[in-house]
Amino acid sequence: MNYYIDFDNTLYETAKLTSLMIAAIGNKIGDLTGLEKDPIIQDAKDNFNSTLDNIFTHAEKMGKKYNVDSELVVNAVNEVLSNGKEIVFEDAIRFLERLKEKGHKIHILTYVQPINMEYQLKKLMGSTIANYFDGIIITSKYKFLLDIDYTNGIFIDDDPRDLNGLFEKNPIKVIRIRKPNNKRSKIDIDNKEIEEYVSFDEIVIE
Repeated sequence: MNYYIDFDNTLYETAKLTSLMIAAIGNKIGDLTGLEKDPIIQDAKDNFNSTLDNIFTHAEKMGKKYNVDSELVVNAVNEVLSNGKEIVFEDAIRFLERLKEKGHKIHILTYVQPINMEYQLKKLMGSTIANYFDGIIITSKYKFLLDIDYTNGIFIDDDPRDLNGLFEKNPIKVIRIRKPNNKRSKIDIDNKEIEEYVSFDEIVIE
């Protein structure tokens, strides 16, 4: 069986990562300037607009703002990304191991804006879970508009837009992971044929 699994907020606690990277920016600038770190962290948080900047350009801008070496600030962000194993949900690891034991094919299917392609690759590599997957699909198109044999796949995601779109492609099954701290989890889906689980441990693998 082919499983296609979303990355952000499904396998990987992306909100936690963002907080860690923002803190790394503030802490590094604080170390370099001798200024109090908490206000810098708050400044980095308040001025980060993920629709306009990726985290690297934001780190550069913050470095310039405080008149420090921006490369050192970017390096602090990269250090967080490269140590992302703890950001992967523990139940996700157990699920991937169960899929592998049963011989299923597993693919990451992740959507990113074009400016975040490098960022997404670094997140994936830092997560240390790439070896579980038979394929990695990073797309800037909607997940339900790709050249995939949807009818022979099981799709797992957290985003209501993608879940509804994927369901319309007549796959074997669509599964929603609805983690408590995910902002998308607050959105209800009317389609009761889309299975919903809080944890991967609840999913039965055939």
